[in-house]
Amino acid sequence: MRKSLVVLAISLLAVIAVLFVMSFGPTSSAAQNANSSTTTNRNQNQAQPPAGGAPAQQQDFSKNTWELPADADKTKNPTTASAESIAKGKELYRDKDKGNCVFCHGETGAGNEANLARLRRKPADISSKERMAAMTDGEVFWKISKGIRGIMPAGERRMSEEERWHVVNYVRTLVKDK
Repeated sequence: MRKSLVVLAISLLAVIAVLFVMSFGPTSSAAQNANSSTTTNRNQNQAQPPAGGAPAQQQDFSKNTWELPADADKTKNPTTASAESIAKGKELYRDKDKGNCVFCHGETGAGNEANLARLRRKPADISSKERMAAMTDGEVFWKISKGIRGIMPAGERRMSEEERWHVVNYVRTLVKDK
């Protein structure tokens, strides 16, 4: 009798383990990350309503991507990259109430090591010559403007259009040869 109870308990645990593993389904590693220079226009992680009235789980924003206009790369920078514009952009990049880009991207654009543990994913290295050369000023502007839902705040909510162009001009100065 005791042996059959042990066998039944082990069988039950095995079934629960299999169901648990199957409930997570297959995962994809092809999702765009913050360090990709490809632009897409979708949120890959729509929240699913909880089943059976269970409390909602925190939404996974880690695979969200850019939501940019299709012609973002064709948007021309109307602001000359003068010393004055770059200085304004640097101030906005660092300003906690405006850009606050420094919180995630750091002083150099390579990432703020002190805050990485508090971020949902590693921010793009905007000091990378290859990455930044692959993007037009228009794309950088729209990425600053729109952000990534749940990952990078939209700059258009805190900065004027002119201020965002100043940030574009400043960010271009962060590019370094690696």
